[in-house]
Amino acid sequence: MATAALSSAEGRGIQALLAVQDVMLVAFVVTIIVTDWRSHRIPNVVTYPTMVGGLILGGLESTGSPGFPGGVFSGGLLDHVAGLVIGFLVAYPFYAAGGLKAGDGKFLMAVGALKGTMFLFQAAVWGALIGGVIAIGFILARRVAARRLGTGETMGTVLHSWIPYGVALGLGALAALAIDMSRLS
Repeated sequence: MATAALSSAEGRGIQALLAVQDVMLVAFVVTIIVTDWRSHRIPNVVTYPTMVGGLILGGLESTGSPGFPGGVFSGGLLDHVAGLVIGFLVAYPFYAAGGLKAGDGKFLMAVGALKGTMFLFQAAVWGALIGGVIAIGFILARRVAARRLGTGETMGTVLHSWIPYGVALGLGALAALAIDMSRLS
């Protein structure tokens, strides 16, 4: 009987911890969407504390069912550290090629540190899909505007202009969270 009560209390504690992760994620993502849209930057003052907070929450998550240190794809500190590292590994080639800014990579690292590997993969895929749609929209709008104004911009010039990829990644993370939450209800 005491074991069942302890297990029930542990489950409630983990659920509360996961709720804190979700609230932190939403606050982080909304901040990133607003700052990237307005100033074309993803500030370190937001990404680094989110990474640290995510790793701390991952450590606390390890006190529950995954056990310490947890496991990749199963929660706990190890999953959150792996999420941070995978976020870097996924973003770095695109950063090195000039397709992403460093802030976009740090965004992915923070999401991985905060929610773990499986969530990071889902958010990154949704972010890439949404980013593709946004990019096509921006390119078409700029190309049409260039023709109307007769500025003679080439497609190469249009392609090398700013596209709010932090916004797309943020929307992808929110989409992944919404899907995650719909599975729970």
